[in-house]
Amino acid sequence: MQTPPDPNNQSRVTQATEKITPASAFTARIATDAVISPDGKQVAFVLAQWLPEQAKIQPRIWITETSGHAEPQPLNSGLAEEFMPRWSPDGAFLAFVGRNRYKEALSKSMLYLSKSGTTGKATLIYDPPTGLSDIQWAPDSACIAFLSREETPAVDPHVATPRGQMRLWTVLPSSEASPEPITGSDLSVWSYSWSPDQKQFATFFTNGPEETDWYRGQIGVVSATGGQMRQISNLTRPACEVRWTPDGSHITYISGQWSDPDRGGGDIYSLSLDGGEAKNLKPNIQISPTWYRWLPDGRRLLFTAFDSTSSQVGILEAETGKIITLSRNFTLGERYYPHLSITPDFRRLVATHSENHAPDVWLGTLTQLECEDAALDWQQCTHFNSTAEKTLKIYPTEKISYTGADGWHIEALLTLPEAQSDTPLPLVVNVHGGPSAAWINDWDNYRTQALVAEGYAVLKPNIRGSLGRGTTFADAVVGDMGGKDFQDVLLGVDYLIERGLVDSERVGLMGWSYGGFMVAWAVSQTDRFKAAVMGAGICDFHSYHAESNIPDWDMRFLSKEIVNPYDHPDIYRNHSAITYANRITTPTLIIHGEADECVPVNQAHAFYRALHEQHIPVELVTYPREGHGFTEQAHIQDHLERVAHWFNKHLSSSQANAD
Repeated sequence: MQTPPDPNNQSRVTQATEKITPASAFTARIATDAVISPDGKQVAFVLAQWLPEQAKIQPRIWITETSGHAEPQPLNSGLAEEFMPRWSPDGAFLAFVGRNRYKEALSKSMLYLSKSGTTGKATLIYDPPTGLSDIQWAPDSACIAFLSREETPAVDPHVATPRGQMRLWTVLPSSEASPEPITGSDLSVWSYSWSPDQKQFATFFTNGPEETDWYRGQIGVVSATGGQMRQISNLTRPACEVRWTPDGSHITYISGQWSDPDRGGGDIYSLSLDGGEAKNLKPNIQISPTWYRWLPDGRRLLFTAFDSTSSQVGILEAETGKIITLSRNFTLGERYYPHLSITPDFRRLVATHSENHAPDVWLGTLTQLECEDAALDWQQCTHFNSTAEKTLKIYPTEKISYTGADGWHIEALLTLPEAQSDTPLPLVVNVHGGPSAAWINDWDNYRTQALVAEGYAVLKPNIRGSLGRGTTFADAVVGDMGGKDFQDVLLGVDYLIERGLVDSERVGLMGWSYGGFMVAWAVSQTDRFKAAVMGAGICDFHSYHAESNIPDWDMRFLSKEIVNPYDHPDIYRNHSAITYANRITTPTLIIHGEADECVPVNQAHAFYRALHEQHIPVELVTYPREGHGFTEQAHIQDHLERVAHWFNKHLSSSQANAD
C-alpha cells in the first residue's frame, strides 16, 4: 500500500511526457462507490472503463482485500453491467444492481445477490417492471429495501400525464420471494434509512412523482410493514442523508438550497420524532457537509464535506458543535457526493480518491477515536491507472484566492502550461454548473489538462453560490444569478491579468449547465471574452420554465422569494441573455444534447438563431440520444475536440492581432 503525500495547495507534477488529448480520458479505469465489508477485510467497488466495442462506459463490480496481499478481482457475474454493491450487515452476502446483457431492456436494473467471498455466480432476487435503486439491507440482514418507480404505460400519441410514484419496497433475499410495498401510490420516496430497531423507515418524500417535486420534499416516518407516512418536518428547502440517531429518538438530515437533486451540501439538522423545531447542529459552519454517520456513542458524527477546492473528513460533537478535523486536502471521489463507507466499529473506512488521474480505492484507519487526538491515516488499495501515472504529462494545479465582488474572498484552481518566457498566456475560464457545486482538485476527466496541453491557462473559480464555504456563501447566488457571481468571474480574470500571467486580449469563457447560462449571460453583458463555449446552457427563462423537468429550480433561484413567469415576467425577462442578444459580439460555440430534459435543447436553438441573425460567428452542435450529461464516447470526444478547436481558432495570437 501507498501513503498519500503531505497535503498542500498544489497537485503533484509527473515527469511523464505524453501529451494529454481529449481521447486520453477513455484509457482511464475509474473506481467509484467503494463499500467495506463489516469485518473490514474486503472492499467491493465499481470499476468503470471504456471498451472499444461499446459506445458507453461499462461499470463492473470488483472486490479487493484490505490486507493488500491479493490483487483485486472482478465479480464476474456474467451481467452486462453491475453497480451499487452493498454488503449484508452479517457479511454473508453482497447485494447489487445489475443489467442483463441477454434481455432486450438493457437499461432496466435488477436486484442480484452474491455469496460473500465468491465470484462468478449471482442469484436474481427481483426483476421489477421499471428497475430499482438505492438498495439497503435491514440491520439484521433479514431483508433488503429498495426504491422502484410505478410503471407508466407508453401511449401513442403521447399524453402528458404524471409519472408513476417512486415507492419504497422490501424483499427477502430469496429468489422465490415477492417484494412487499411499504409506501402507497400517493407519494414518492427519494431517500430513506432503516431505524435501529428496523421497525420504521425515515424518508425524504414528496406528494408528487416528478423530478421537480423533489424541491418540495419533507421528512417522514413510515412503518417497516407499510402504512401511512407521518410527516414530522416543515421544510422549506430540500434534504438528504436522512438518518436515525443510535437511540432512535431523533432523525438527522442535511439541508440547503440546492440546485440539483443529485447532490447536496449544507447544514446538519436534528429533529425529534415528536416534531417541534429542528436544531442546527453547527450553525454558520464554513464547509458544506455531504455525508455523515452517527458514532455508536450517540454524541458524535463522522462526516465528509466540500471544503473549498477539496474535501474534509471530521468528527462533529452534536451538543457543542465542536469539530475535530481528521483529513483535509485529500479529495474524495464521486464529485457531487464525497462520502465514506465505514465498519460498524468505526475503525476502518474506504473511499475513492482522485488527484491527477482517475480515482482509485483508498483505505482509511481511524485511531484515538475516543479523544481529541483522533487521527485518520490513508493508504492506497488499488492502482488501476499506473500506466497513465507513468506516461501522461500532468501540469500543476494551484489553489489561488482573490478578492471578488463586495470584497468577498474567492477561491479558485489555476492550471498553467510550462513557462513560456515572459509572454502572457491565453486564458480559458471554466464556470461550473449548479450553481450548487464546486470545482475540486481532482482529475476532471483530463478536460483541464487537455486544454492546458494546447497552451492555455485554465481558471476554475468557486464563485459565490458554490458549495464548500457554508450556507451563507452558497445562498448568495439566490435571486442574483448573473449578478455578483458574474462579477466574481470577471475579477478573477482581472487578478490574473494584473499578475501578468494572461493576455487580456485572449480570454475565453466556457461552462456547462449553470455554467452555460453564465456563458450566455456574460457575452450579452460584456465584449471582453474573445471566444465562448456555451454547454447545455439557459438563455431564455420563460421557455426554460415551460419545458424543463425542474421548473421549481428557476422559481427558487431567480428571486429570494418563490416566483413564477406569470406573476413576475420582468424577473424572467431581465435574467435572460436572449433579452440582450443585440449586444453580443463574442464568437460562440453552442453544445447541447438533443434528449436533455433538464435544460431542453430549445435553449441552444434560440441562442443560435439570435446570434446567427446578427451575423455573430456562431456554431451549434447537438448530439442525438444525449441528455444533460453526455454518455457516448464518440460524442464526448467530439465535443472536447470542438472546444479546443474553437478556442484555437479565436484565441490565437494572429486572431488577437487581427481584432
